[in-house]
Amino acid sequence: MDVGYLKIKIDIKSEHDDYKKRYEFKRKELKRSEIKRVFDGFKEFFKADGSFKFKENEHSIAAEYKDHDIKLDMDIYKNVDSEDFNLNGTIKTFEKNVYEFVVEGVCNKDLSLMPPDADTQERMIYDTNFYKDFIEGDIEYTFQYRIAGSKKAYISMGEMLLAM
Repeated sequence: MDVGYLKIKIDIKSEHDDYKKRYEFKRKELKRSEIKRVFDGFKEFFKADGSFKFKENEHSIAAEYKDHDIKLDMDIYKNVDSEDFNLNGTIKTFEKNVYEFVVEGVCNKDLSLMPPDADTQERMIYDTNFYKDFIEGDIEYTFQYRIAGSKKAYISMGEMLLAM
C-alpha cells in the first residue's frame, strides 16, 4: 500500500464530502426561496383583486371568496429534500379541478456527462468541481413554471395562473 496514494484518495474524499455538504445546504436554501416565491406569487395574484381572503398553513394557502376557495398545496419538506432542482405542487379550484404543476430549475450551463467507465475517484473529482462552481455562483439555476402535461413554460406563478 502506497501511503502517498492513500493520502491523495483521502484528500479527494474529504474535499468531496465538504463541498457536497455546502452544496446541499445552498441547494436547499435556493429551493426554499423559490417555494416562498411560489406562495407569494399565488397570494399576489388573488390579492390584486382585493376580494379574496387567505388561509395559510405550512404546506398550503387558500384564496377564499364567498365560501369557495382555490388552494395551492406543496409538500415543502419533500420538495426541499429531493435531489433535483424541481418543485411539485397542486392547485385545486373551487370546481374541484386539480392541476398539478412543476417548478423546474434550469441550469445556466450545459453540464458534460461522466464517461461510463470513470472510477470512484474520477466521479468524486467531477462532482466536487460541480459543487464548487455552484457554491461560487458560476453555475446558477433559474426557475420556470409548467402545468403538468403541458410543454409551455411560464416565468412566474401569476403567469401560470392566468394560463389556467
